[in-house]
Amino acid sequence: MIHKDLQMKHYLALILTLAMISIIIILLYRSLQKVRTTFIGAFTNGNVVVIDAGHGGMDGGATGISGLLEKDCTLTISKKLDLFMSFLGVPTVMTRTEDLSLDHQGGATIRKNKVSDLKARLRLAEETENAVFVSIHLNKFPQSQYRGAQVFYGPNNQNSELLAKSLQKCLITAIADGNTSIHKKATDDVYLMKKATCPAVTVECGFVSNPEEEVLLKDDGYQKKMVLAIAGGYLEYVNEST
Repeated sequence: MIHKDLQMKHYLALILTLAMISIIIILLYRSLQKVRTTFIGAFTNGNVVVIDAGHGGMDGGATGISGLLEKDCTLTISKKLDLFMSFLGVPTVMTRTEDLSLDHQGGATIRKNKVSDLKARLRLAEETENAVFVSIHLNKFPQSQYRGAQVFYGPNNQNSELLAKSLQKCLITAIADGNTSIHKKATDDVYLMKKATCPAVTVECGFVSNPEEEVLLKDDGYQKKMVLAIAGGYLEYVNEST
């Protein structure tokens, strides 16, 4: 009888201990969530990051030496960026989450569908309150020696250059591949940069025309490093622009 009583006491003590540990874990989790929300909230500033995965559907974009399609790589990077931004508590909207062209019209010419696609992306950015437009692309050049990520900014919002500067700085620091590129104003032929009125940048993540960089752009770890750099640059931008 005494033995059974001792066993019962041990069971009760174990149950009580486990209950206390569970309560402590719950309280710690809630505290960490509160700290995370407060900390990250100070950086989001009410902005919504519109993540634009360049090209898609009928428009494959640039093609790498080994066949990497820009539209596929930009979508993969954009999805990872969206996931990480959400983890940080930064509100996001994606222009596309699948391999498609926006506002595609069957029977229309390729040119007309490309124009419709670009206008749909712009419309989404313009209709999103407090939007910060980040368009993800890959670069290509006839000569294969060129490499490195580079950021271009739109001319219509004074914060676009500040965003581009922060992103370029973080990309150079995080990737650490000897890249010396500087952020630049987008040329007039880049429709989305020319037309967007919100802070807007294009992140050229690398050159598919460079064999070594094309291999890296396919790599999951390298893509994550790219995403961390873009997210870090965005948070630095928000901190500096408040």
